Amino acid sequence: MFTQVKLLRVLQQMEFSRLGSNKLIPLRARLIFATHRDLGKLVAEGKFRQDLFYRINVIRIDSPPLQEHPEDIPRIAKHFLQHYAQVFQKPMESIEPSALEQLQGYSWPGNVRELENVIQRAIILATGKTVRLEDLSLNMHDDDRSEIDGVVDIGDYHPAGSFERQLRDYKVKLAISAVRENNGNKTLAARSLCISRAYLHRLIRLAEPDPLFEQDLGESETA
Repeated sequence: MFTQVKLLRVLQQMEFSRLGSNKLIPLRARLIFATHRDLGKLVAEGKFRQDLFYRINVIRIDSPPLQEHPEDIPRIAKHFLQHYAQVFQKPMESIEPSALEQLQGYSWPGNVRELENVIQRAIILATGKTVRLEDLSLNMHDDDRSEIDGVVDIGDYHPAGSFERQLRDYKVKLAISAVRENNGNKTLAARSLCISRAYLHRLIRLAEPDPLFEQDLGESETA
């Protein structure tokens, strides 16, 4: 089974013009294509266009799955810890050794993206400044059982409260709190959270109707 991820890169010179203008502006773009499929095999089987394959296959980088280099997991996990601690405005200092050991012993069917999600949830659930073993996702402890059952479909895993729903609600609360702390100035609020103003708007729209908040926000924007 082909498990590696390929990154296919190509540099291309393009031009565009602004709306209503005839002046061409050069744009140098780098296109990155990622896949976990063996494109060479698919070309041979007639399932992938040969001309497209040779057009994009300029520089190839093979990225092994996370489970093949567990020695890098602590460093990647600590990177996510520092990044999302800042995004969530929740000071975090470290990951306890037993938690790191559990992370390194897991098979990671969802690769680095799954590790990123696990660290995000751990930060939200942590009561102190250190991620403990009990702060990790519950499916982490199902790994031994998965070796007996065969394959675990992480898409079927829906814990109470849903991780995605918990994460979304937490982000919404952060967005609203940031807007309040910046006296309704969404630009400053977005900057304080290191996100775009457009993303801040989307988060605010997800919030439950709060007439008082809307009133305060409206008054601050018209002031």
